[in-house]
Amino acid sequence: MTEIFVFIIALIFLVGSISLALPSKSSKEKSKVRMRAKMLGCKISSTLYGKNTFKNINSIDVSYQIKNNSSFREGHFIRDKEQFILYSPVQLKYQNGFEKMILSINNISPYLDEIIFSNANISFLWNEKKGISNLELIIEKINNL
Repeated sequence: MTEIFVFIIALIFLVGSISLALPSKSSKEKSKVRMRAKMLGCKISSTLYGKNTFKNINSIDVSYQIKNNSSFREGHFIRDKEQFILYSPVQLKYQNGFEKMILSINNISPYLDEIIFSNANISFLWNEKKGISNLELIIEKINNL
């Protein structure tokens, strides 16, 4: 009887180990999105380690970065409820065309959480669960700014 009990326990541990090793449906979807994002020219980096300038990192584990082909060369914008607000630099708010800039950024995607413009790159956080079509739309709209 103890042999059967030990065999059943060993079998349960074996099945449990195998099921832990297999990727979940959500991790497979994230992997597909990230692979396609790399093909679209995105650099993907972790928000958990290293130097990180993002403020909304509570539930997002990676950031996306693309080459800056837009006319915006600086600015850090954070979504506050339904609108983006300027985080830095404050002097950008007083430049001509700021209202048009913030309107353009607000029209990119409701799934975009934060965006940082620099001379060379644009870094952003978005909801990966919304799929690759949403990422393609975000990249297209950012490049058309």
